[in-house]
Amino acid sequence: MDVKDLMAGVDYVIKMGVADADRLAIGGWSYGGFLTASTITQTKRFRAAMMGAGITNLISFATTTDILDYVPRHFGGEAWEKYDLLRLRSPALNVKNVNTPTLILQGEQDERVPITQAYEFYNALKRQGRVVKMVVYPRMPHSPREPKQMLDAMKRTIQWFDKYVRGIE
Repeated sequence: MDVKDLMAGVDYVIKMGVADADRLAIGGWSYGGFLTASTITQTKRFRAAMMGAGITNLISFATTTDILDYVPRHFGGEAWEKYDLLRLRSPALNVKNVNTPTLILQGEQDERVPITQAYEFYNALKRQGRVVKMVVYPRMPHSPREPKQMLDAMKRTIQWFDKYVRGIE
């Protein structure tokens, strides 16, 4: 339902004249990264995406994160009990329709959303021949802490969106 809610908001700002329906980009970090990945598996409306530290496979995430109660709390049971639901909600397992050029940013030392989540999405997209780039930041936990990493993540995101949304190299 979050993707439907997000898309309703997008439709609203397009109707207001604030956003251009032909030049949309999507991006987010942590839950925003999960929502970004989920959204591009369900719509082709975005010309570019940036996923930062996003959950992409809820089944593997359930037993590798440092917040072990996340899946039971949000999905009403353990991964082995809610397997079918988690599979349906896992972007890495639903990539067959993704065509959105995707930039993946991930911290090497992330215990909240382990780096394997980024690799699962990256590899799934790469194996399908999609446009995807992944950047791994050394020493970084769940979000950028070092000024150089913050600046780099912002610059890369702007350059990615410029290239795939605005056509500027």
